[in-house]
Amino acid sequence: MSVTLDLYLASTSPRRRDLLLAAGLRFALCEPGPEYETGAIGEHDSEAGDPAAHAVARARRKGLGARPPLPTVPVLAVDTVVDLDGKELGKPRDRGGAERMLRSLFGRCHRVHTAHSLSLPAIGWHAERLASATVYCEAPPDAELRRYLDSDQWLGKAGSYGLQDPAQSFLVLQDGAFDTVVGLHVAAVRELLAAAGRRQ
Repeated sequence: MSVTLDLYLASTSPRRRDLLLAAGLRFALCEPGPEYETGAIGEHDSEAGDPAAHAVARARRKGLGARPPLPTVPVLAVDTVVDLDGKELGKPRDRGGAERMLRSLFGRCHRVHTAHSLSLPAIGWHAERLASATVYCEAPPDAELRRYLDSDQWLGKAGSYGLQDPAQSFLVLQDGAFDTVVGLHVAAVRELLAAAGRRQ
């Protein structure tokens, strides 16, 4: 007997897959559309302008550009940005870049915005939700920072960290939901599915 899907996830992120699995949502993967406009910056750079607006635009491009096998199943795309005083922090290129980025966060609060885009290709329906959270970054001893950098858990992550990473204890959620910072706010996904007329 085939399983009825709640959604297609247009993402390559294992963390987002884990969050959906933990939430009990039934999904399959599909290839996301292009994250950036042609000729725009790449994932390792910081795009000028409002970080939250960038997250929304990228999630929309990834979702609407996806090609799901079944157009009657909703397509979810997500994008997460780290916002330090209105400036986006991208993904580090290397260990040195990760260290510089983390040190820029020490002793300060920053915002994390996760944008969710859900579309139903069969009827041309589309909706979005933005979730935001505040994270405080303590200034850890150099030895702890080195251990985190040595762990490579910062690889491929906006702002050079994951709040869920076991190798760090210097990042503290101040406001908002933990899963927003990890990269997918389950409550926002459920709201979107409800708006699309889907029960979970």
